Amino acid sequence: MSLRLSIIVPVYNVEPYLESCLQSIVTQSLSPSDYEVLVINDGSPDGCAAILDRYAQRYPQIIALHQENQGVSAARNAGLDRARGRVITFVDSDDALEPNSLHAVLERFEAADLDVLYTHIQAVDETQQPRGLDWTTGEDNVVCDGFSHPRRSFPATFYRASCVGTIRFPHGIPIGEDTVFNLKVQAFAQRVSYCSLPYYRYLLRGNSATKAVKTDKAYRGFRKALDEIVDFQKAHFLEHKEASHYFDAQLFLFLDRIAMHHLVYSLKASYFNDITRWVREHQKESLLVQLSATYPAIHRPYVVFWLIQHGLRWKQRLRTLLWRLKQYLLPRNKK
Repeated sequence: MSLRLSIIVPVYNVEPYLESCLQSIVTQSLSPSDYEVLVINDGSPDGCAAILDRYAQRYPQIIALHQENQGVSAARNAGLDRARGRVITFVDSDDALEPNSLHAVLERFEAADLDVLYTHIQAVDETQQPRGLDWTTGEDNVVCDGFSHPRRSFPATFYRASCVGTIRFPHGIPIGEDTVFNLKVQAFAQRVSYCSLPYYRYLLRGNSATKAVKTDKAYRGFRKALDEIVDFQKAHFLEHKEASHYFDAQLFLFLDRIAMHHLVYSLKASYFNDITRWVREHQKESLLVQLSATYPAIHRPYVVFWLIQHGLRWKQRLRTLLWRLKQYLLPRNKK
């Protein structure tokens, strides 16, 4: 039986937050018979499984799925494989929905006959206080095709199930797998819009994400993302001119992450040569030229890049040293 909506919630090691997340969903004004909540316990080592089973027994719209730990992509894909809703959305298990917001957003999606709908995201801290970040994506209630509308990784994005089709989250991309999924779905979308109604509360948590993005595993994931995007474009949009600009923008996004977190951070010749080779093979040299505005000499030979980046590092260190020296001497001068 088809439902109006499927909400997919991947769960791993979020015991302190899971109950608040689920409670924010089941207390929505949307009729329980209209939607399902597919909550996938990805082998969580804490007490998430017990919380999930308790909620599944109490609320018929919650479906508990348990699997061995395979990663967030596998968890979301398990939800997609079971989803019966005509519309699909995702909620991260440490986030929450604004009270009585779901019905209005779903109505907006259905009334405008959309393929993709981006919704408002408010970042909050552990005490649920707003913390500056306030995500919007496009103009409220303006409908564009997928290549024209701004793009954003979910959460807080609604998708027409038929537009998602067989698209799934890629494995082997630990950071940015949601970007790859989203850009593929939006490429097929004919009607994309943004809804400014308060809907989603995104929890800012202190974690090791900053360190994780600089690892070799993250680099390999970014490289795989580049290949995923190119292969997808070749398979579906090879001769589409508008698509070329769209996919180049997505490639630029991952190249920027590689430049920031790996090329400039580590200055490893192996990373630099690997990316340079990839860019040449796919004739994307223009993207490196664009990146050079932010990362000087990234489009030049490695020796030039290394020398300039080291020079910039020493320049910054000198500035910091002079500033500290000034701060040290200033009180004495006042005496």
